[in-house]
Amino acid sequence: MQRMLAPAAAALLALLLAAPALGQFKWTDAKGRVNYGDNPPADARNVERLGARAPDAADPLAGVPFEVRRAVQNFPVVLYTAADCPACQQGRELLLARGVPFAERTIGSREDVEEARRLGLGDLVPVLAVGRQMLRTPDFPAWQATLDAAGYPRSAILPRTYRNPPARPLRERPAPAPAQ
Repeated sequence: MQRMLAPAAAALLALLLAAPALGQFKWTDAKGRVNYGDNPPADARNVERLGARAPDAADPLAGVPFEVRRAVQNFPVVLYTAADCPACQQGRELLLARGVPFAERTIGSREDVEEARRLGLGDLVPVLAVGRQMLRTPDFPAWQATLDAAGYPRSAILPRTYRNPPARPLRERPAPAPAQ
């Protein structure tokens, strides 16, 4: 009986000790002193949220389930597409339906085509890169199997607010010089 109680008590103690850390703040009071606590007063200045629960605007995957974050970290997905390409649209829809975070790179200029050849993408689109593996044909059952092997969920579990970054050209173009 005592052995069963010890792990439960240890887990409860760990939970109780961690609970105050969920809402910790740092602020400056009216006299300029720095204070720490879980409830800053109304007249506090420079209020800053501390700890693991503080929002991280720099992380686009903040709030994404662990399973997806792990797959993205180990096997990032890039979809190479072109305009007016029905197979490219089908590939994009497959990734969106599965809830796979992906970057889309478009091939639309002669420079993009040269860059695609230099990267070994071939002459046809869509091309799906999952980690280091390149799928150069729109063989969607093979895409599904590769995504399964990489650990991506079979159905979307992303938050409704998640959005993939906008598609970018394969080869970045320099910004035009400002007019005089």
